[in-house]
Amino acid sequence: MALLGRMDNRAWREQMLVFTAEYIKESANELLFIQHLRSCEECRLIAQLDVERYMGSRSVWWIDLQNDVGQNWDEDMYEIDPDLKDCPRVENYRIGSYWTSSSPDTLRFIDDRMKWADRVIRKKMLLACQYYKRVKAWDLSGETPSEPELAYSLYQPNLFSMG
Repeated sequence: MALLGRMDNRAWREQMLVFTAEYIKESANELLFIQHLRSCEECRLIAQLDVERYMGSRSVWWIDLQNDVGQNWDEDMYEIDPDLKDCPRVENYRIGSYWTSSSPDTLRFIDDRMKWADRVIRKKMLLACQYYKRVKAWDLSGETPSEPELAYSLYQPNLFSMG
């Protein structure tokens, strides 16, 4: 039984190392995108049009207003992920409309959300890196290393995936 337990633990460890490494890679790609979006006027215009015409649903998770991370969260959800409490609320901005007129407040909303997302992604990425090290160092006996507080399980699609 001990041998079977070690075999199961080894398979679990390999699977978690792959999941965690992918999470870290996705997070790094999102940080690169944020860095690019800060300086590229064309991409900023595309993001603004996306928010004003499609409610951000064709872009990154942090400006998607149809599935907004800052909307409809009760106090219980803040206990699950306290970073959501700091999310800039769309109600505090005058979002323009593709059909009537654009608004400079849309870009301010995108910039504020970008700052918030950058901080959250870096924090979660650090937790994932620490978890990766714990899993890698685990000796396959005893309890499995506990998963970090990443809002969702590493088994689930990345909360911070683009698109």
